[in-house]
Amino acid sequence: MKARPEQLSPKVLVAGDPDRIEIASSLLEDPVLVSRHRGFPVITGTYKGEKITLACHGIGAPSAAIVFEELAMLGAKIVIRAGTCGGLSPEAESGKIAVIEASAYENSGTLRQYFGEVSMPAYATPEVTLKIVEVLGEMGLEYHRGVALSHDAFHKVEENASRWGKLGIDFLEMESAALFTIGRYRGLKTGAMALIVDNMISGSELTEGREELELKMMKAGLEALRRLQI
Repeated sequence: MKARPEQLSPKVLVAGDPDRIEIASSLLEDPVLVSRHRGFPVITGTYKGEKITLACHGIGAPSAAIVFEELAMLGAKIVIRAGTCGGLSPEAESGKIAVIEASAYENSGTLRQYFGEVSMPAYATPEVTLKIVEVLGEMGLEYHRGVALSHDAFHKVEENASRWGKLGIDFLEMESAALFTIGRYRGLKTGAMALIVDNMISGSELTEGREELELKMMKAGLEALRRLQI
């Protein structure tokens, strides 16, 4: 990440899309670009008097794991992911915010390297999840709390989607299982939410207002971090 501990806050909001990180920096006072190594922006600023860092983690568990590890090395204590996902249950309709309470994963090469054949429980820190829900409710944003499946093959999910849905999976995304397990392994408090951009059961797709909703989600993440105690 090419950063020093004093350049980062212990409270970090992460996302996979570098453009989303840079757009969200408009919500900060006096944002400073700390690093753009390998195209991953890291920006620190102030939100309502609280120092907070925004960091890009890229796509998928291998990329995200590197960033989560380096954030921990640099002094992070609370990390919230704000991403995008697909819906697999009728309640997880496009346009809502997924509040990811836990994540399943299967055949994850990254997590297998960390934990071997152990099915390491992948769950968010409860107080972080509750704070995210509190803020989303105050902001009037529609959300659905549930379980995600973090997969590794973005363009190869349709053949498994029906099976995963029948198991009770609500959302499909790629990084929350890595965040929750590595966060627990490294002593981080973690939480995750994601804008639902489509639903593979109903066929709905978010076609309008996506950028506005993403920015509101990032604002909710900043506010949750501001309120949380380290």
